Amino acid sequence: MQFDNLPSSRQVYLDLTLEIIRKGICVEINKLKRKYSEDIKNQILTERFNIIGTTNEKSWIGAGKENKNKNIRNREDIYFYLNDDNKTRVFYLEGKRLPKAGTKNKEEYVIGISTTGKPSGGIERFKLGIHGNPAQMNSCGMIAYIENKSISEWIEIVNESIQKHFPNDTPLLKIQTKNLTFFQRIY
Repeated sequence: MQFDNLPSSRQVYLDLTLEIIRKGICVEINKLKRKYSEDIKNQILTERFNIIGTTNEKSWIGAGKENKNKNIRNREDIYFYLNDDNKTRVFYLEGKRLPKAGTKNKEEYVIGISTTGKPSGGIERFKLGIHGNPAQMNSCGMIAYIENKSISEWIEIVNESIQKHFPNDTPLLKIQTKNLTFFQRIY
């Protein structure tokens, strides 16, 4: 199914989704600064993203959070989908606390090993096809819930880790918009 008022272009869906994310973070920024768990922060954002995305009937994009009780392996924290017959997923989002609670691993945003011995790094799981749809790698993202250090310190840590583990990848680039800082990778 296609929307009559939206071209069937991934770029259009990506632009709409990124705008939903920007607006949602701006509205919930104070809650995200609290020492909530990653799951609670993801739930706060999912609910806000869903409100923002579904109130415009012309560009309806819903947001969902995988339910931990479903025992689904390899699930993303948040996904965005179209209001079509298949609930087509158009964007995948992973949230990470920096630093990860209970660890001193600075590289968890990029690469890591879970207590069960499985890959747990945010970027790593997308690259391995554990998260998202490998055919849509330009349609995924991550949110860093920074709990200590500065944005500048974390971007340096993350970029050093990217260069160390994925030397052919480009580093994250800083983009400042209003009161939010975003980073993006150019492919």
